[in-house]
Amino acid sequence: MRAISMGMLLFGAFSSSTNYNLNSYSIGPAGTSNSSSTTYHAQVNGGGVSGTESSPNNTAGTGGVQTEQLAIPQAPTVSNGSNTYYDQLLVTLNDYENVPNTSTYPSDVQFAVEVSTSSTFASGNLYLQTGGILGASPVYQSYTAWGGTSGTPIVGLASSTTYYVRVAAMQGLFTNTEFGAAASAATVSPSITYSVSPNSLSLGNLLPGAIVTSGAISFSLTTNGVYGASIFAAGQNGGLFSAANGATITALSGNLSSSTHGFGLQGLTASQSAGGPLAIDSPYNVSGTNVGTETTTYTPVFTTPTAITSGSATLDVLAKAASSDPPSTDYQEVLNFVAAASY
Repeated sequence: MRAISMGMLLFGAFSSSTNYNLNSYSIGPAGTSNSSSTTYHAQVNGGGVSGTESSPNNTAGTGGVQTEQLAIPQAPTVSNGSNTYYDQLLVTLNDYENVPNTSTYPSDVQFAVEVSTSSTFASGNLYLQTGGILGASPVYQSYTAWGGTSGTPIVGLASSTTYYVRVAAMQGLFTNTEFGAAASAATVSPSITYSVSPNSLSLGNLLPGAIVTSGAISFSLTTNGVYGASIFAAGQNGGLFSAANGATITALSGNLSSSTHGFGLQGLTASQSAGGPLAIDSPYNVSGTNVGTETTTYTPVFTTPTAITSGSATLDVLAKAASSDPPSTDYQEVLNFVAAASY
């Protein structure tokens, strides 16, 4: 009798081991694209390969998500205003790092600006906020909102300190770049430079009824004070004083031609090479035989509303004696000029 053998034909089986038994299972989709909630967004790839490729200047990712990434922004331009800013810097965003011919950014690209006193950004990092102040969290804004080609100031900085600045970009979801290369600039110290000449001058003979002029007193002024500066004047006696006679030709504001006697200051010129403008203050911004008074209290004669470079100004001292003034050779006034800047 011939035996007939049959192998086992298996149509299905359950996954199992001594520890578990799966009675039903299946392979579903790899994931859901753009899963989100109010606090996060997630993008998932199925079957893709991810990784990074790098060089000394760039890091590039591979895979479907990485190909969506923006180019890393170049280092920004950071300026200290030609060595004049002591409490701020000006930062201007530049083109994409690996797209050198890009001159304008798409309107929906936004940028964050990171600032540190560490060249490696190892500690103390802050982020530029709207209004130019620094804060703990990044603020993303468009290229235009960050000032475009004019740049945007970083304010409230310490003087004589080097700051490092770098930029990251974002365009919609899943496109945040890392921060790019950094640029730096140092704030300077607050400063003011001032001079006045000559140190003394003569009015000559004071004849009754005649108006005499001293000749110009010259001033120079340079300051990086962001709120400007003034040159102040104050007199010791409030006019021309004769100690021998105990008499004073009193200072006044007005026209000496129509006054019996008097003494005062008249601004002549005010200019600058940059900043300012430097201007003559009232009541000294007069001409002809008009003058502004001087008192024992300091009064501004020249003022600039902003920082100024190579400011220059001149003024005259005018006087008129009356026949009733006791004759003497010792009429004099001590004028003190002081310059002060606002930081």
